[in-house]
Amino acid sequence: MQTVKYLARNSGFLFLNGIATNILSFVAMLYIARYLGPEDYGIFSFAFAFIYFFSFIPDLGVHQILVRETAKEPEKAGKLIGNGTIIKFFLAFIALLLALVLINVINFPLSTKNALYIAALGLLISGTGAYGTIYEAKLRMEYSLLFNLASRVFLLVFVFLAIANHSTLNVFILASVSATFLHNLLMVLFSKKLVKVSFDVDLPLMKQLIKEAIPIAVASVFTVVYFRIDVLMLSFLRGDAEVGFYSAAYRLTDALVFLPAAFTTSTFPLMSKYFKDSFDSFSFAYARTFKYLFAAGLLIAVLVTFTSEKIILTVYGPEYQNSIIALQILIWATAITFISVLISSTCVSSGNQQIISKTAILAALLNVILNLILIPSTGYVGAAIATVFSVLGSMTFGLFWIHKNLLHENPLKGAISPLIGACVVSLFIILFRSYADILFLSVASVPIFAAVLYITGWIDSDDKSILLKLISRNTV
Repeated sequence: MQTVKYLARNSGFLFLNGIATNILSFVAMLYIARYLGPEDYGIFSFAFAFIYFFSFIPDLGVHQILVRETAKEPEKAGKLIGNGTIIKFFLAFIALLLALVLINVINFPLSTKNALYIAALGLLISGTGAYGTIYEAKLRMEYSLLFNLASRVFLLVFVFLAIANHSTLNVFILASVSATFLHNLLMVLFSKKLVKVSFDVDLPLMKQLIKEAIPIAVASVFTVVYFRIDVLMLSFLRGDAEVGFYSAAYRLTDALVFLPAAFTTSTFPLMSKYFKDSFDSFSFAYARTFKYLFAAGLLIAVLVTFTSEKIILTVYGPEYQNSIIALQILIWATAITFISVLISSTCVSSGNQQIISKTAILAALLNVILNLILIPSTGYVGAAIATVFSVLGSMTFGLFWIHKNLLHENPLKGAISPLIGACVVSLFIILFRSYADILFLSVASVPIFAAVLYITGWIDSDDKSILLKLISRNTV
């Protein structure tokens, strides 16, 4: 009972965090995209995609290990965070230097090079990222909500001022970097309320953290490849305008990843404890999370597929009409990512982080090969298709590994009813879209989907019990 309450509380703050910050970020990016236009917005997206290739270096998987170990041994939190911060700052300097060297080696246009220099400053800021462990491990995500809101409001105000002053591209890149700096600064300042961070160097501890994190670091390298190689290849092979169309759609789908991330971030410390103390609880938590994320991801993918034209034209305007098909394809990659996020969390919490390295390598290889085949002929549409199949391959491998080696359950259990519900909803929209607004039909589809889940028995006694506990918590 108490565990459900803690999980609900933490997840609630994370969902609020995701909704609020994504709305603010979305509004900021919307104004940036409209102000800059597809070509300059393509350079904006390319700059951050390029720097993203170095973003794994300041962490190298240390963050997740810190959360896991802090959850297991909270009395060592200060020492873990302090030594983790030392590691991350050292790696951040290395990442910045490597980025600057490569920027100068490659023959970029001057405008692109200047944009990259500014975006690269974000690598140094990431050195303070270990402080985020404190709020995750202690299930105090209300602080993260505060930090994200402050940074997103700052970004939005910065963007409005930049537009009012007819600023250039680089000012908008600086706005994004500055918002990240504010977030991390607040994260450090408020940490004193929860943990006294100790910077006493403990080399054996550092070595242990790095050793444990290596499989995650390997996964991070390849995850970076399959998440951002498409943007780089589009830029080199098809030009900045296609990057702009693709990035506009990708920005919308990427904003939805906070939903599974919020839930798994809350369950990760608990699953780490459960794997150590109660395997039955670990298995139950995984099964419930899989059910909920699969159903949610599938419903969102179906609804966005049908409403993509309305979304793109309303949000970006006719100038971005080419982004419609990209959104219709990419939303399915996001639906698959709902399960991929759970797979990653499950592997790390159970000490099997080497598996996410293998899934990331598989996804990266698939993505590079498919992009090389598809982008030259089909451009951003091919890049979107490559992303879907890459994430699908990665998820399939990870899902079957977990159920073969860890939980020994049918990986498709709990998936049939949502698939039936998705078919019913699709048929409903197709039959009535000539008679009613597509957004109205999308809203009406949600209770229809829920009714199918209930009628087919997908919502069982355990789900009802969890719901009653959450309701009783709110009525106390």
